[in-house]
Amino acid sequence: MKNVFPLLVLILICNKLSAQTESYPKGGYASFQEVLERSPSADYNLEIEKRSEGKIWMSAGNDYQLNPLEKSVKKKYLRKELHAYADGTDLYLNGYKYEIQFWYSKVEAENDECFLFRAGLPSNFERYGIETSALPNMFGGIFAGLSAGKRALIRVPYILYKETEEVYLITDKDLMHYMGDDKDLWERYTNDSEKNDIDILMRYLSEWVNK
Repeated sequence: MKNVFPLLVLILICNKLSAQTESYPKGGYASFQEVLERSPSADYNLEIEKRSEGKIWMSAGNDYQLNPLEKSVKKKYLRKELHAYADGTDLYLNGYKYEIQFWYSKVEAENDECFLFRAGLPSNFERYGIETSALPNMFGGIFAGLSAGKRALIRVPYILYKETEEVYLITDKDLMHYMGDDKDLWERYTNDSEKNDIDILMRYLSEWVNK
């Protein structure tokens, strides 16, 4: 009997890990439809690079870069054409497809309706209904007075809807629309002294998506 509990824990852990790795099979997804069907069309030999702050400062872009390990796979294709990539555990979406700079963002939460991820500011502000003059007032003023390099390092939350493939940048002014129906969650968020911190905001949004 002493060994039963540890064995059950091990089984549960293995099942959880199995579910994570099977969520999105490893490989490249050439279209959003392939993502929805969880059916990658190619298994590329590549590495996922977590880009350094120095690299982002110098050339902007999102957090994850795909580097081919064989000549048959072109870096330009990975940067501009491939829709998404999964490593067997996490799913990475190509920001270029949605005019959110270039390279990839990791999906942090998902439900039947949408994906939640963070990325840099959009390349096309008009597409997201944002005036550049409004930036200094967003998220408690985190963009105010920043140089282009420092601004490139800041991440903001996005929602990608599965049915329409429409993407929305979630500003602090939009949060009531998304989380307002959950009174407990909304109250905890509004009373949080660190609510303008993007990590804290993503935590609340992830909780909302996962409900």
